[in-house]
Amino acid sequence: MIFIFSCSLKKEATPTFESEELNVYASEVLLNEDFLEESMSLFEGIFNCKVNLQIFVTAQAMVEQTIAEKDSTKADVLFGIDNTLLYLALKESLFVEYEPKNLKYVNKEVIFDKTNHIIPVSYSDLGIIYNSRNISNAPVTFGEMQDGKFKNQIIIMDPRKSSLGRAMLFWSIAAFGEHGYGHFWRSIKENIFAITESFDEAYNMFLAAEAPLMLGYVTTPIFHIKKDNTDKYKSTIPQEGGFKLIKGVGILRSTKNQKLAEQFVEFLLSEEFQELIPLEMWMFPVNKNIKLSTEYKLLPEPKRDFTKELSLRTIQWRYKSWIKKWEMIMLK
Repeated sequence: MIFIFSCSLKKEATPTFESEELNVYASEVLLNEDFLEESMSLFEGIFNCKVNLQIFVTAQAMVEQTIAEKDSTKADVLFGIDNTLLYLALKESLFVEYEPKNLKYVNKEVIFDKTNHIIPVSYSDLGIIYNSRNISNAPVTFGEMQDGKFKNQIIIMDPRKSSLGRAMLFWSIAAFGEHGYGHFWRSIKENIFAITESFDEAYNMFLAAEAPLMLGYVTTPIFHIKKDNTDKYKSTIPQEGGFKLIKGVGILRSTKNQKLAEQFVEFLLSEEFQELIPLEMWMFPVNKNIKLSTEYKLLPEPKRDFTKELSLRTIQWRYKSWIKKWEMIMLK
């Protein structure tokens, strides 16, 4: 593997780096806690360097610590920051602008930062995950999610803590508008079994059959097909439209090792690393040259994409009021 990576990434003489160590803050890879460390060893082998990896339970916790540390942070790169946190990252001016050479291979539909401060690496549409052996009539529309037959049956994540939860909030606002999303949340409140702070907490509850439905990635069932040899877990996207959660990488403005950091970004977009994403991160790769297995091709697709419906300026201006309204509806 190291030899293959070396051939594709080292087309020129190895550049001289400011330091042989790269400090990476990263958010957890769902359903594969070993992937980050294993993949970093590949990068270390190619560039004869050392990656110091600090892993956070959520992307928001990672970003909040980086902001708190400011220019004193030891991190050079943030890996796993997603499109729901773009407004905060740009507001705090965390990242330098960098346009990687491999960006030309990235599907334009998933480029969520046109300024190239955060570069997309992987993504998945959001959807409802369910056990088809326990439930045969999972909701296929936002309207059905509000049906009383699903009372206390849906697990969601807190938008104040979780990127998935925040994406669902943005999704609802894009779909129903600022005057209609409140009604949607009021209508599904009685159907919510639990609001968790992280995906892991929600998924453990779901697997324990505490509730039969949960907000998640539509790609998650593939993990069980590949690892557990079962297709009982399914996913569905509301017919009104979907929303993508896109994970990315950014080079911190305070880095003292920008050249190696740039090589790290190129590494994440390379075909060799991108080929690992469907098999190890259980998401879609952003590199359009990657061939996907049949399971990925059979996943539900949104009839409409709400991901970019809300402008960055609108999110920056209205985010606090959206959260306040959500709290008033869901927590009282």
